[in-house]
Amino acid sequence: MNQRVRVTSPQTRLAQRRGADAKGRLSHLAGRPPVPSSAIDLDAAENALRRQRRLAVTTAGALLSALAVLLTAAALTPGHLGWILLFFVPYPILLALAALHVRRAERIEDTHHGDGP
Repeated sequence: MNQRVRVTSPQTRLAQRRGADAKGRLSHLAGRPPVPSSAIDLDAAENALRRQRRLAVTTAGALLSALAVLLTAAALTPGHLGWILLFFVPYPILLALAALHVRRAERIEDTHHGDGP
């Protein structure tokens, strides 16, 4: 007769041994007791998430604007100079936008953690 066998990954077995909660998260990370849900400031967390989403939309808008200006400049530039412009100029723009985005996102996280208990 056919017999069913339950197959699980080692991570699942480890999580079950450590005591995972109903959502599948480990309740005891690195030997620490679980954090009670009353100690989490949900309003502050939602505010930080909202600010980071707004930052992401702003960064994406700045990237699209910069690329539109770059493509327009490349189209108006005569000869092979337009291609050279497209090959070399986007990378410093991307690097600068990424650095600004990370700095601002970290600032949002720092203010969020400073507001908490």
